[in-house]
Amino acid sequence: MTDIITLNGVGPALAKTLKDHGLLTVEAVAAAPLEDLKAIPGIGAARAMRLKQAAAGEGVAVGPAGSARSKPTARRPARTTKAGAIKKPLPAKSKAKVEVEKPSSDKGGEAKGSTVSETEEALSTALAAAEAARKAAEQKAAKAKAKAKKAARQAEALMEEFSKAKEKARTKAKKMKAEARRAIEREKAKAKAILEEMAQKAKEPEKVKEKTKGKLAKSASKASSSKSGEKKKAKKAAKK
Repeated sequence: MTDIITLNGVGPALAKTLKDHGLLTVEAVAAAPLEDLKAIPGIGAARAMRLKQAAAGEGVAVGPAGSARSKPTARRPARTTKAGAIKKPLPAKSKAKVEVEKPSSDKGGEAKGSTVSETEEALSTALAAAEAARKAAEQKAAKAKAKAKKAARQAEALMEEFSKAKEKARTKAKKMKAEARRAIEREKAKAKAILEEMAQKAKEPEKVKEKTKGKLAKSASKASSSKSGEKKKAKKAAKK
């Protein structure tokens, strides 16, 4: 088993995160489903794919049951040098380690094909989500536009009603002002007539007084004339 810290692109922080989620070795990462890697906080789809590719590149094969196993290695015969000396084969343990670290071309092809398929699937999902978001945005914009048009029509109708009410109030105010002016003129005329009548009544005693005075003067004049006539008659009678 190879510790997860040795995997390319894995630092101490990421190694701790992976270990906290039970992924202690490179083989465990290679065997883990891609969706499980995506679900780990701080990794995401792209990083999960890179980890899977790196784990597959370490030569780890995934069995049918999902368990990691090292690629089996076969012993090779001893090689001879140009001088005819026999070169000792590597120890089985070291050789197995070397074979494990070498990526299998078949496994690499399968991993690459799987990665491409997953990338295409993720891209297709992202495009579908973007298209759905675009349609939703267009529908929302259309609703907002229709709502704005309706509000504009309502505002226009209100403005028209306000203009009509304003004109009606102005006409009514003019009419009331004219009626008030006519009422004031009528009241002025009535007051003038009353004053003239009162003045006329005030002049009537003076006329009566003057008329009486004239009558008295006339009576006095007649009395004086009569008296002087009587005196003249008396004088004539005395002379006789």
